[in-house]
Amino acid sequence: MRTNIRPLGSLLLAILSIAAVFAEQSAEPGYRHVLVDPHPPLDPWTKMAGDFNRDGKTDIAIAGRKGPLVWYASPAWQKYQIASGGWQTVSGAVGDVDGDGDDDIVPGAQLWFENPLPKGDPGAQAWTQHRIGEIATHDVCLADLDGDRRPDLVGRDQSSFAHKAGNLIHFWKQAGLETWQHHSIACPHGEGLAMADMDLDGDPDVIAGPLWFENDGRVDGSWQQHSLTSLWQWADAKVAVGDLNGDGRADIALAPAELKGQRYRIAWYQSPASPRSADWPEQIVIPEIESVVHGMTIADMNGDGRADIVMARMHQGDPPREVSVLLNGGNGRSWTKIVLSERGSHDILTTDFNGDGRPDILGANHAGDYQPVELWLSLTGTR
Repeated sequence: MRTNIRPLGSLLLAILSIAAVFAEQSAEPGYRHVLVDPHPPLDPWTKMAGDFNRDGKTDIAIAGRKGPLVWYASPAWQKYQIASGGWQTVSGAVGDVDGDGDDDIVPGAQLWFENPLPKGDPGAQAWTQHRIGEIATHDVCLADLDGDRRPDLVGRDQSSFAHKAGNLIHFWKQAGLETWQHHSIACPHGEGLAMADMDLDGDPDVIAGPLWFENDGRVDGSWQQHSLTSLWQWADAKVAVGDLNGDGRADIALAPAELKGQRYRIAWYQSPASPRSADWPEQIVIPEIESVVHGMTIADMNGDGRADIVMARMHQGDPPREVSVLLNGGNGRSWTKIVLSERGSHDILTTDFNGDGRPDILGANHAGDYQPVELWLSLTGTR
């Protein structure tokens, strides 16, 4: 009997060793949940990330619906207040607005806040407030639109609520720290905004739902409109951009962002060789889902070289209010879902928050009974 047990034990150990190797190579991500702040600004609508103290670590900024604006220093997440209020927005942006080498904060299109660096301490000294304009926004993006090495601002409001102002895309050219020249173009009613170089000509273009607007190098230019497809017919769309099939071109994923109780699909559209074509092939990700997907990003979440989708349903939707990762099975044709939470989230961000080279997830519900600022830190590749 003993002579039989030994080979069986050896075989079992060999099988377990092989299984362990496959488990390590499967690249399925695990996550560690971190509660950054259980009591953030009330209704933490605006979530941003940047290195605000220039220590090489990614910090977090949060603006409440009516204030305040705070930032959290990584890795202990000590909280500092920047301002009590003054903005009307859902999303914000981070970038070096004044060209002095540090990250400033732009919570919407009314104000931007100048980092005290390089001469001051962003945790101890006041951030100078600068005026941009008076237009309320839902989404904003910060980018150098005209190649003058100064970031400009793009914004859009929304249409499904009382103000019904999502039929314009706004541009602000930075002519000075408090001098921003405004220009706007018409678009269909709705919400959702992103930026990417769709035509690979070296400057950022604007995406709004199933449309993209071509940058001709002038902030006050014509921004020629191009349609991706006639298949997408949902006005309030969360937009994410990334190369989902690995062909080197920017694809566009769309999800229904509003309203509670309605249903639509999540799909992505494959950029053709000529991006000005109006028949981008559609790939369905989820055939039907409640239209409360107000958070969606694209990033390689498990280190396999494929772009994955991260998404979150808002707290007001029907259960399960999932925050989840959709792993790309190859060419964006199949997806494996990993659920991180069923408590909902809103306007999630994905970036490396702990400096390990892997994208993590930042989120918080915009209202409701559960509003903490949360991180899901990737454990992919750890032992």
